[in-house]
Amino acid sequence: MTTEIESIADEAREPRIKRVADALQIVVKMARDTSEHAAKEGGLHPTDFGCIGFLAEAGRPLSPKEIIAHLGISSGSGTALLDRLEKHGYVRRLPNPDDRRGVLISLDEVATRGVVALHAKVKSSFLEATSGLSTHDLDVVADFLLKISRLAEMARSEAMDGK
Repeated sequence: MTTEIESIADEAREPRIKRVADALQIVVKMARDTSEHAAKEGGLHPTDFGCIGFLAEAGRPLSPKEIIAHLGISSGSGTALLDRLEKHGYVRRLPNPDDRRGVLISLDEVATRGVVALHAKVKSSFLEATSGLSTHDLDVVADFLLKISRLAEMARSEAMDGK
């Protein structure tokens, strides 16, 4: 049996939980829209834009496997993506010195200068939004988002297992 104080506390939480859920939906939508807009501005597909941004952030050549895992796409889609980016001169395939059968994907910094600048603009907006948060607040937000991500992944896995 809940006490009156617990009932009042629950009532106070409900609108806040709804506010967090609504804000999270807005963030997801805005992130998707921003990525799509920036990609379109750069004449790219959003996945191409994301790949270039990931390579730029890494600052080093990456394996196709690393790129595919980061983007959450299939190996077939990853191959098509890298073929497309290579065709347009955004990336080069280099021999992997640690695996003679493997390749590394290297970003062409000149060809991607404009796309990388768009990524920097998006990142700058993110940094501005987080600038007023304390380290504790940042930890709370990160923990919350990671927990939501894990729960979403579990739900996705369960849904895929049910198919």
